[in-house]
Amino acid sequence: MLLRLGCLRVGRATVCALVLLALVGCGGQTAPTGAPPPPPTGNGYFGTELAHANFLPRSDSYCASAVKPNLWEPRPDNDQANHTVVSPPHGWPNETYWTGWRDKRAKVTGNFTGTTTEIIQWAACKWGIDEDTIRADAVVESYWHMSTIGDVCGPVGEGSYGLLQIKNEDCSGAVVHGGYPHTTQSTALNVDWYGAHMRACYDGDFYDGGNWLYNGQTVDQIAAQHGWDYVFWTCVGAHFSGDWSPGQPYELHVRQILSDRTWESANF
Repeated sequence: MLLRLGCLRVGRATVCALVLLALVGCGGQTAPTGAPPPPPTGNGYFGTELAHANFLPRSDSYCASAVKPNLWEPRPDNDQANHTVVSPPHGWPNETYWTGWRDKRAKVTGNFTGTTTEIIQWAACKWGIDEDTIRADAVVESYWHMSTIGDVCGPVGEGSYGLLQIKNEDCSGAVVHGGYPHTTQSTALNVDWYGAHMRACYDGDFYDGGNWLYNGQTVDQIAAQHGWDYVFWTCVGAHFSGDWSPGQPYELHVRQILSDRTWESANF
């Protein structure tokens, strides 16, 4: 347990209080039902909330008011996308399964504008995903450039786009995650989707009794054997690989970027 001074920006006022912290960083246990949405931990930082937390997602407006103002912008080329909110529909695939994921994705709005780091914190607040882990993953995926296009097959739309490289279609033209072109136009929509997808993985929304995504187990069964950090980091790896492969090189790369805090380096 830690006792810290926590502060929350409400309008023009800043309210501070001593808070008792039981969890710092990633991972945890299943959240109790009926728990109110907790404020950010020390100094306005948003870490990973408990799996199955019923107060998530926090509202767009709550998280907008909770974001710690930060005018630092290492990527001026993101300015237009950082200040663009796009209206639905966003072109997500019409899936008929994984209802938990579909319910979360329906709450992806991208309804926030700010600097790149503020947008990341807003999404971290909304979905209860550790904000520095999102920053580290965005380094690996795009080096924080919204203009990044990966997995290019040739035709427009067959590729991965934006800060967190959301794959729209594969090389056969089949829709994977969808979202194009909105995920190229709005940084907040791009990061909002990533936060929702990570939360869905961490909550076990992709378990359907088969071997994908969790090799035939629920996340609670996996966590009972290995811990919640193991679940969280395997979900980070799954963002890249699309499968459950604990300890894969991509996961280790994100861990190293997080440890090095590359986004704070002089030449970033």
